[in-house]
Amino acid sequence: MSTKDMRSQTIERIKAWNLHSLNAFAAFYAADATVYDPMYPEPLQGRDAIRKDFEEFTTAFPDADFTPGAIIQSGDTVAFELTAGGTHTGPLAGPGGSIPATNRRVTMQIAAFARIDSEGLVAEERRYFDVASLMQQLGLVPA
Repeated sequence: MSTKDMRSQTIERIKAWNLHSLNAFAAFYAADATVYDPMYPEPLQGRDAIRKDFEEFTTAFPDADFTPGAIIQSGDTVAFELTAGGTHTGPLAGPGGSIPATNRRVTMQIAAFARIDSEGLVAEERRYFDVASLMQQLGLVPA
């Protein structure tokens, strides 16, 4: 996959996220993809788990939107930055269990590294964001 194609795919994935299109978003991932996310003690395994994570996130933050930042590609890996924002109006899966709605607006910076397979799908993704800052914005831990 060319650098241009990897950048375009990343932007299309962000667009699907912003449209809350569960199936379109999940279709960017290989059937056996692995996603490491700081909100989960174990990695997400497979497209169905990734789709479920996306569905749970959009339930927790139905107005969530993502603004892309830098997108850098090297070999079969693309790294990208996002600014995410949304209002927490539904249950959120957290490291210690479900977090009830707080009705607070949050903004966070996210970085991710995605390895793209020979079919042009995400085979592995590692997401990075400040969970403590998220919990502070939700009012769950002191600043």
